Amino acid sequence: MRRYRRALLVLMLVGCLGLAACGGTQAADDGSVPIGTRVLEAPEKDTAKDGLEEKDLSSRTVAPSGAAPVSGLSPVALPAPAGALPDPLPAPATPVHGTPAAVWQPLLQRLAADGIAGPDVTALFAALPAEATQSPMGRKMKELYRKRFMPAPPVTGKPRMQYYKGVVTEANARTCAAFVRENEAAFRKARESYGVPPQVAVALLFVETRLGRVLGDVKENAFYTLASMAVSRDVDSISQWLPQLPGYQKHLDWFAETMPKRADWAYRETRALVEHMLRDQVPAEHLPGSIYGAVGLCQFMPSNISTYGADGDGDGRVDLFTIPDAVASLSHYLYKHGWRAGLSRQRQHALLMRYNKSTVYANTILALADLVAKQLQGKGV
Repeated sequence: MRRYRRALLVLMLVGCLGLAACGGTQAADDGSVPIGTRVLEAPEKDTAKDGLEEKDLSSRTVAPSGAAPVSGLSPVALPAPAGALPDPLPAPATPVHGTPAAVWQPLLQRLAADGIAGPDVTALFAALPAEATQSPMGRKMKELYRKRFMPAPPVTGKPRMQYYKGVVTEANARTCAAFVRENEAAFRKARESYGVPPQVAVALLFVETRLGRVLGDVKENAFYTLASMAVSRDVDSISQWLPQLPGYQKHLDWFAETMPKRADWAYRETRALVEHMLRDQVPAEHLPGSIYGAVGLCQFMPSNISTYGADGDGDGRVDLFTIPDAVASLSHYLYKHGWRAGLSRQRQHALLMRYNKSTVYANTILALADLVAKQLQGKGV
C-alpha cells in the first residue's frame, strides 16, 4: 500500500511539473512590452495645421524591460514616453495557413511581375489582415473630393500662421539641445558628412515626430496602410466613406479616373516598402506610419529610403526608427538636394521646402533651430 501511495505521489509530481513546463511556453499577458517594440503616443488632434499636438517632452529615455533587444536594431534607445500602445491591428485572418488573403493577390502578382517574389514576400502578405482597411484611400478621396467639389470659402481678416502652434519655444529648444547632446556622435557625423548643422537636423526631427514621440498617427502600420490603398481602385472599396461625400453619385466618373491613379501611387510606395523590409530586415510591426505611410523619426516615404536612406550607426542596415540612421538620412536628403555648409538663410528655407512643401514648415524649423543653436553655444557639438 505504501509503495502504491509513493508511486501515486511520484506520478502527481511529474504531472505538475509537466503542466508548469507547458505554461512556460505561453506568451506573457502582463502588459509588458518587449525591447524593440516602439511605444507610441498617438497625437491628439487640435486646430493646428501640423497635425501634432504639443507634448510634455522630457528628455529622459524610457526603455521597456524584459526581453533582449531585437537582433540588428541599434542600441540607441528612442526617447519613448510611458503611455498606452496604439490600438493593435486585427489578428491576421488568412483563409489558409501561410496563404495571403484573396484581397492581396493582385499586389503579389504585380510585385512578381516587377521581379519581387518568393517565400519572404508571401509571408509578409500572409501576416496582413484578410481585408483591406478603407481608411487611407477613404481619407484621401474625402480630402480631394471636398477640395474639388466642396471648396471652403476663403478666410478673410485672419492673419496667416507663420509658425506651427506651440513649437517655437524656449522649452522645446532646451529639449532639442538635450537630445543633441545625448546623441552627439550621430549629429556630429551627419554634420561632417553632409554639412547639416545639429540645430537644423534636430529641429526637423522635432517638427516631424517630436523626436520620435509621435511615430504613427493611425493604428495601422505603414505596410497595411499602403497595401490597402494600393488595392482600393473603385468606390466600392471606400463604401464606408461615401456617406461623408454628399452628391458623390454625380461624380462617379471622377472617382473612376482618380482612384486608380492614387492606387498606383500607393503600389509604388508598397513595392518600395517591401524592398526596404527585405533588404534592411525591418519587420512590418516596426513600421508605425503616418496616415499615408511615411515612416521613421524623419518621416520618409518608402520610395525615398533606397535613394536617401543612410546607415548612420554602421550596422549595414537602414532603420529610420534609430536615431543615428534617422539623423544621417534626413541630412543626406538635404545634401542631395543642395545643402552645403554656409548656405544663405533663403537657400536653407528653399531646401527645407523640398522636404515638405510648406512655408510654415520651413519657417518653424529655422526659427526653432535658431533657439537650439543658442542652447548649444559653447558646448562643442
